[in-house]
Amino acid sequence: MSEHAQGSLSARDLAVILEVTRGLAAPFDLNTMLATVTAAARQVLNAERSSVWLLDVATNELALTVSSDLGAIRIPVGAGMVGACALARQAINVPDCYADPRFDPRADQRSGYRTRCALTLPLLDHRDTLVGVMQVLNRTGGVFDAADEVLAAALAAQCAVALQRVQMTDALLEGEKMRAELEMARVVQMSTLPATMPRLPGYDAFGTFRPAALTGGDTFDLSMLGGQLLVVLGDATGHGIAPALSVTQMHAMLRMAFRLGADLEAAFAQVNDQLADTLPDDRFITAFIGLLDPVTHRLRFVSAGQGPILHFQAATGRFARYKPTSFPLGAMHLPAPRAASTLDLLPGDVLLVLSDGIYEQHEAGGQMFGEPRVERLVAAHHAGRMADLSAALLAAVQAFAQGTPQEDDITIVLLKREAVTAARSFRRSVEALHEIFAFSAQTFATQGIDAGLLPAVDFVLEELFTNMVKYSRSEASVQIEIGQIVRGVEVVMTDEDVDFFDVTAQAPVDVSAPLEARTPGGLGLHLIPRMVDSIKYDYFAEARRSRITFRKTRA
Repeated sequence: MSEHAQGSLSARDLAVILEVTRGLAAPFDLNTMLATVTAAARQVLNAERSSVWLLDVATNELALTVSSDLGAIRIPVGAGMVGACALARQAINVPDCYADPRFDPRADQRSGYRTRCALTLPLLDHRDTLVGVMQVLNRTGGVFDAADEVLAAALAAQCAVALQRVQMTDALLEGEKMRAELEMARVVQMSTLPATMPRLPGYDAFGTFRPAALTGGDTFDLSMLGGQLLVVLGDATGHGIAPALSVTQMHAMLRMAFRLGADLEAAFAQVNDQLADTLPDDRFITAFIGLLDPVTHRLRFVSAGQGPILHFQAATGRFARYKPTSFPLGAMHLPAPRAASTLDLLPGDVLLVLSDGIYEQHEAGGQMFGEPRVERLVAAHHAGRMADLSAALLAAVQAFAQGTPQEDDITIVLLKREAVTAARSFRRSVEALHEIFAFSAQTFATQGIDAGLLPAVDFVLEELFTNMVKYSRSEASVQIEIGQIVRGVEVVMTDEDVDFFDVTAQAPVDVSAPLEARTPGGLGLHLIPRMVDSIKYDYFAEARRSRITFRKTRA
């Protein structure tokens, strides 16, 4: 087993790899950067040699670019071990090269070197396009194992990023003006953002970024990391290319640290210290970095100067606010990692991480959009999709500005735990009432609904269900759905193959009349509107289906 198995990477090796990642945000020439990456590969993999081969698309050949003692070599894609890796676009780990028919010994014969084992990896850019191949040779004391493959893949990804950047830079140097340079920088920055939103059962996650100029100082991430969801928002001071490079650098370093097995606190501390060595004294990055466990529904997070963090709590309709837990990233070295904070997401809860561009957008008179407007929008739209809530926030900010230019980048990261709805069908019989009451009691307990509302809900369920049994000839079962809402519960009863009968439109009972003057029946339906907050009847004639929806909340 490798001495740096995933999850136990040494602090020294992690620092080396993060140093490579940090270097990607600085100007560099191709050979210097690739030499740095391959040197890092030799160190963390305990390999004797390393090389990089670049793909020449025009000739479909691989050209040796970085090597310690070999001259210019070109091989066709598909030839030899390097060519086979390029053709298959998959890593090749060979413990005994001379026993592998793909190995070409001529390079050994030319250099006098003896190759024992080799690990060869494709270099794929962010669009999954092949740009080259990286190869490391002869692991000290043995052969390359699965843990080495993970580390090498991480470094190969850095090579691909370096190649992508230098290709873009070369295109700019050939005659692009400042506008084209900014456009290219925007493309690079946008390519680091999630292309699609993660699909996590029971959750709705959405993020968007709207820079104030062609490039901006914000970034975000919503992606699966093992079995957890990574939630990131970063906001660098200033606007333009420099802040864009800063947050792109921070973003890449975070991804690398997590990919190499660092926990939340260690990743935060390592990235912070690297940035503290790199950023000018007057520059820093505020950031929210969180990891959600979808099993426990607990989010562990650090907030480096980023605030407020808003947590809409569906059970109460109120907001919890979380202040920053640490200094901004890069502001100073931290003597030790700080413990992460935690919050628990209950059904219907929404986490909002918004950059200053939302709160501080002002109108012509100088008034800022502010937190209260954000809270009102969330209260109105929290039950819907997070993409719709994001669109509502952006539209509201734009309308509020009344033509005032956007002065700061706007980034929105939203995470909602879906409200739970329990559903079950019941046979059309009065004897099923005890099953209905057991179902409602269990649902209240499971979803954490206020038990004080249960008697009223059970009373309404009994009256409506009994009415369905008594006055319908249908043999279909009755479906009941119960779900938590803000400060209460919503119940939906669906009845199939029935005639129209609007329980909400029945004549009221004159409870003041003497008993002998009253018509038997109807008292239960009369009481229902007084027992609940709202009740609605829908009838779908073509399907002969009725649906009754009622809500009950705390006062």
